[in-house]
Amino acid sequence: MWFLQKKQVKQTVYPSTYQKQIMTITHIKEDNIVTGPGVAKLIKISNKHGVSISLSNYGASLVSAIMPDKNGLFADVVLGFTQLEDYFNDQNYLGATIGRFANRIAQGRFVLDGKTFQLDVNDGANINHSGASGFSNKLFCYQVKGNKVLFTLYSKEGEGGFPGDLHCTVSYELTDKNEILIDFKAHSNQKTIVSFTNHAYFNLSGKHTDICDHRLSIPSTEMLEMDKDYLPTGMIIPVGKNAFSGQPVASVMAENDNKGLNNYYLLAKKIPAELVLAAELLHEISGRRLKVFTDSPGVLLYTGDFLNTAGIGHHGKPYVAFNGLCLECQHYPDAPNQPIAPAVAIEKGAVYQQKIIYQFDTIQR
Repeated sequence: MWFLQKKQVKQTVYPSTYQKQIMTITHIKEDNIVTGPGVAKLIKISNKHGVSISLSNYGASLVSAIMPDKNGLFADVVLGFTQLEDYFNDQNYLGATIGRFANRIAQGRFVLDGKTFQLDVNDGANINHSGASGFSNKLFCYQVKGNKVLFTLYSKEGEGGFPGDLHCTVSYELTDKNEILIDFKAHSNQKTIVSFTNHAYFNLSGKHTDICDHRLSIPSTEMLEMDKDYLPTGMIIPVGKNAFSGQPVASVMAENDNKGLNNYYLLAKKIPAELVLAAELLHEISGRRLKVFTDSPGVLLYTGDFLNTAGIGHHGKPYVAFNGLCLECQHYPDAPNQPIAPAVAIEKGAVYQQKIIYQFDTIQR
């Protein structure tokens, strides 16, 4: 359940127009009703199997995903808070839409058509997930349309330092195949840069435990070499001891001095818009399996080693390191400054599109 308190939200970060209200939509009963951005809400969608997801227009976030195990028992497999206002103060991006630009940009600076743009940094000298002006901190308008929830946001020119007025949409759909389909679109009135992702933390056990026993496969032979600040060095290297071919997450971390992982894996694609398998995550005890598909050029694995929340999670406790992992389908980190990266600039009026599919099922072992 989504509990709300009357705690005052700091106006310096969050608009004072936020009202503490909720609305639950089950089986999409309110078609084509457009709701403005003044109210933070929880929206629930269910399919014919009893599977459900909960979304919020705050950050266009995936709050909850209730999935069955191999014995038909349902549990939440994504990390989320029970109180709305914990999202306002959180720095872990739980389930959020990340934009305008996912991951880091070195020095918060890039050059576009000979002009230098300085962004608002939030990660030492760099910017991560678009800083304080990022979409994870925004209230979206939303519309229920058919079997989808469509979130929309207008980001004005200069917000966070980014060029161009950007209009974006993020749609979520829950299918009867237990898939969560996420579709991003954006366009701008001038040339700008764009890279979105969803920042869900997964724990397929359905319990408050770590993800070290989860088995992971990532179909990649190459990754980006990163420096100490998690910025690409400009080198593409073999995955080596960071390869995942179905072994437990803990075993690969052990090969890397028992440290958490923040690795960007390159995905082999024949054409840029092709949807390919990015990762497969399995929890053997519950039998739950997640397959992630994307049209992005790579996926960033983050094992949640810096995860530390003040807010209470779905199982009655704050989250700590390794309670969940992220599989962030996105463009290269620092792409505007990396000659090896595919282009992330979109021209005036051009439509940017990006897709992610979270496909859940169970297996017997």
